[in-house]
Amino acid sequence: MQHSTRRGAALLATSAVGAALLVGCSTSGEGGGETELRILANITPVLTKEYYEELVQPWVDKHPGVTVTIEVPSAENVQATLQQELASGDVPDIVASNLDPVVAPQMLSYPEDEWVLDTPLAEENELDGKIWQVATGAQIQSLVFYNKDAFAAAGIDEPPASVEEFTEALRALKAADYLPLQTAGEWVTGAQFAMMANPDLLGSGDFYGGVTDGRTTFADSAYADYLGEYSTWISDGLVDPDALGLKYQDSIDGFTSGAAATYVMGNWVVPSIDEAVSDFEVGVFPMPSLTGEPAAQMGGPAQPYSILQDSDNQDLALDLVEYLVTDEAAVTASLASEGNYRQGYSYDGTPLNKEVGAILDAAPGVVIGTSGPGVPPGFGDELNKQIQSLYVGTTPADATAALDSWWGTNAAR
Repeated sequence: MQHSTRRGAALLATSAVGAALLVGCSTSGEGGGETELRILANITPVLTKEYYEELVQPWVDKHPGVTVTIEVPSAENVQATLQQELASGDVPDIVASNLDPVVAPQMLSYPEDEWVLDTPLAEENELDGKIWQVATGAQIQSLVFYNKDAFAAAGIDEPPASVEEFTEALRALKAADYLPLQTAGEWVTGAQFAMMANPDLLGSGDFYGGVTDGRTTFADSAYADYLGEYSTWISDGLVDPDALGLKYQDSIDGFTSGAAATYVMGNWVVPSIDEAVSDFEVGVFPMPSLTGEPAAQMGGPAQPYSILQDSDNQDLALDLVEYLVTDEAAVTASLASEGNYRQGYSYDGTPLNKEVGAILDAAPGVVIGTSGPGVPPGFGDELNKQIQSLYVGTTPADATAALDSWWGTNAAR
């Protein structure tokens, strides 16, 4: 699915946005007394438990008798933890994370109020006419962060525009004794690949719908070209052959230490880079395309919230979510925490953050990634599996065949 980047063109513009008025509702459960709202939250190096606690505290201060508990995922990630809690019947009230649409039927349908419709990508992420998560901001993800000193040492005068030029640059960086491209295991491998390839895959129409209808395949798509190139990067030592043993934080540390010359990641990593890097200058450019022409940016909702249908405190949960996505101070804090964007809100961005904003403004469009309407649940995990399989000898042709087979088994026709 694609929409014009003009919706995001003014995301860095300053405007006076009034704080939203809180909707009146009870501050205690049906039986009175203390009420606890539980938020199962996506925890990252930036989005810590303390971050969420500080974010909700002004709302808590205005609701005597209500406490908000931030829950750290106990399983591999938020999605896995939520599935466990749904199975046990002990569910949180709110989930603060991007979720697989498979759980959408378990979520409260947000009212079609102005504050809901004004949240970023609300309509783009509808499922069966239902808005089941609302985001605080928007992210862009097809970004290549690079060490400017490394590029100078390798004789690279300007960022590459095509994938072929990118591969040539990676080879030059290896010759200059840098790890050319930083990656990692966990979810990072497949996510990076999607950030690199999805603009070409999705920029010309409804590719996913075409695969479901049998009109096209992954084997005949841009994925085949990118898989071939990625396989070359592995065989030529342009990525760490032991990358699958690294965690997400290791990938951040590898780049910010200066050992790696490039790092493909979304804009949420900007605060981590700004905080950690002091002895070299970091730049950023959009992921090169197959043709060398400017491509759409892969984007998605940032810091979204969903409410469980089984919550005993739906009114309070709805009031808290409305505060989090409309209150000027709360929204601004959320945007600044990861360097995200939203039209009508501004914050004092760093030079690197502003470079990212300029990329968004110049992009010819924005495409949604590996989850959302039309994408079978679990596709992101399958893509991750296939990209990681390249490291142990799977051929690009076998990987695309596996993606086509998986899609044929899991997509509704």
